[in-house]
Amino acid sequence: MKRKDTILIIVIGVILILGVVSYKQKPLNPEKEEIKINYSDYYFDTVKTLKEKSIYIKEENFINIGTVSDNIVLNLEKDDYFDLGYFKIKDMDFYIDYKDISESEEEIIDDSWKKYIPFNLSIKTSSVTNLYLNDKVIFSLNQPLTLPIIIKDDNYYGVSFKDKLYYLKKDEVEVIDNVNTDLEYTSAIATLVYHATYDSSNQAEKNKCINNNATICLSDIQFDSQMKYLYDNNFYTATMKDVDMFIDGKIQLPKKTVVITIDDGYFLEAAVRVLEKYNLHATVFVIGALMDLDEWKSDAFYSPNVELHSHTYLMHTPNVCSGGQGSALKCHNREELLADLKKSREQLNGSTVFCYPFFEYNDYAISVLKEAGFTMAFAGGRQKIKVGSNKMTLPRYGIINTSSLNDFIKVVN
Repeated sequence: MKRKDTILIIVIGVILILGVVSYKQKPLNPEKEEIKINYSDYYFDTVKTLKEKSIYIKEENFINIGTVSDNIVLNLEKDDYFDLGYFKIKDMDFYIDYKDISESEEEIIDDSWKKYIPFNLSIKTSSVTNLYLNDKVIFSLNQPLTLPIIIKDDNYYGVSFKDKLYYLKKDEVEVIDNVNTDLEYTSAIATLVYHATYDSSNQAEKNKCINNNATICLSDIQFDSQMKYLYDNNFYTATMKDVDMFIDGKIQLPKKTVVITIDDGYFLEAAVRVLEKYNLHATVFVIGALMDLDEWKSDAFYSPNVELHSHTYLMHTPNVCSGGQGSALKCHNREELLADLKKSREQLNGSTVFCYPFFEYNDYAISVLKEAGFTMAFAGGRQKIKVGSNKMTLPRYGIINTSSLNDFIKVVN
């Protein structure tokens, strides 16, 4: 045998021997290697469900308590069970597993309902409780609940569950008498109307404001003293949504409730600074053509303490019709008025709340407003708003630069 053939045989033999050894070391039925899941890859502080998911409570084991619907935004928080793949829903006793969720932006939540006074009525559910928002089931729970009624809506009752507002369908619950609170609620609300507030440290702005109309021009110092009184005495400054529901008897507001409105939109920045200082809410009725709303909505000017509604687009016009200051709304061409009001609503994201120029209205003006889609309108009148008030002629108290703090206190109380 040649040397070359001998070497080849030796190499083949070695390969065969190594193969047999390797085969003997490898089990015939190998167990699957355990895959370690990194749950951090699935966890985010705010998530959205990608499909309907089970929700759990933790006792000895995780027990299915119901479901959360698809496309629902949830805030999460880590606890001891995170490493088991169960994520706790923030401020709740519920858990979801790590599957079928994705990162989401946090939703802006309106917590003003927490100021409402509960009715001394509660809802009682059967073995299944469906909690709704915007006509969609958010949670479906396999458990009965008894909860105080916060809001009496048309087809739903608003309730507080886990410190959040949800709704239950009226035909899915029983209503029972229950003592939920002994807090007082108001039977009437004073609505204040301001106009211009100037920066007292800016002499040019002060002069311009006073020359424009001294009577309705207040200094930021005077405005501050009045807002400080509201803050120090724990007043709730209601929104337009609050007013609408209050008139319909759907909610009960605190004994100390007031509505702040500001007409026109001139000399506004000083007033907004004061509102933000005391975290109070106000409604500004803007003349659309005379206010740069794009600038107002920018980060430099936007304020969560202010909501904007209509004071016409460009129909804040005197001496057009007879009587008073001659507001154009009382007699002007209907089609031109409707076109103006439509433009104002479009500019204000479909607002249905209005303020009459010069506080003036008649049956014609009201009919035009209704045709344009408005559902609430404010005037003057120095009376308080009550349950059942006419939503198209809501009264307000004018605050002017000769109004003393004592005058102000008498109005709001």
